[in-house]
Amino acid sequence: MNPLVPEVQAKVISWRPANSTEADLGAVEPLLPTVRAWVELARPREVRQAARYMRAAVGIAEWADRSLGTLDPTVVLDPRNVEYWSMKLNSHQSVRWRERTRSALRVLGRAVNPQGWPPPTQKVGRQDVARPYTPREERVFRLASRLPGRDNRARRLWVVAAALGAGLSGVEIAAAHTGDLLDIGNGRLAIEVRGRNLRLTPLRQDYTDLARASADMAATERFIGGDIHNAVHSVTRRLDPGNGQGFSLRRARSTWLTAHLVAGTPLALLRKVAGPLSANTLDGLLGYAAASTDDQTAVTGALDA
Repeated sequence: MNPLVPEVQAKVISWRPANSTEADLGAVEPLLPTVRAWVELARPREVRQAARYMRAAVGIAEWADRSLGTLDPTVVLDPRNVEYWSMKLNSHQSVRWRERTRSALRVLGRAVNPQGWPPPTQKVGRQDVARPYTPREERVFRLASRLPGRDNRARRLWVVAAALGAGLSGVEIAAAHTGDLLDIGNGRLAIEVRGRNLRLTPLRQDYTDLARASADMAATERFIGGDIHNAVHSVTRRLDPGNGQGFSLRRARSTWLTAHLVAGTPLALLRKVAGPLSANTLDGLLGYAAASTDDQTAVTGALDA
């Protein structure tokens, strides 16, 4: 291990508690070799950081030596003792002092007693954008939804039409009523979406017939019966294109959004019919949309700027 930079090493060696009496210093001196070893393992990078580590380490070491009769780092720098000494025994200190001291001791604990500390919580990155279905995969799902079957055929038709045709979520698919389908002319349909994100969303043309057929076959005014637990999930699980992965509502929504990006739907209007949209989602899907456009078409379409 490389030595600390000279000025930091000098601070670790020379540090003593400020405003201490000779008696206080006499009690601290026997602890300093142990505390210095802890701080050196934590590798402070700056003089101020070294001083903060020394101050916190001496404080908890004094308490442990007096109250627990040990300077064993697996005991002194155990997470529970760090929390107890920093936050409870020093409750008379300011919140900022306690939090800074606890933070310093956590660094020391992980350096000196790594087995006693869980690894730091990993930051969760942005969720990857779901890959859109290919046109071939879409055709497979449209055909699968039309297959003869028991009374779930109407639900199959609706789940595929609402997810791939309108980009609806599972909750929105389940909440829809047959009367929410509106004829908007030229043989096209829109759905009045219920729930938190009320909106009017047009169905893609390829899914109009599926939506009409589902409405005609539905046994109640709702596409998905309210007494059927998790019926949307049941449908998506059984709609399998042959890869064992079922039908993904996330991928269906990505497919719907990508279709609009390819068609050139203005983003402001897409936000209106899609409900909440994140920049991460759009950024992730733009690559798929651009892949379907050749250079000449892209250049021609960009001439209006």
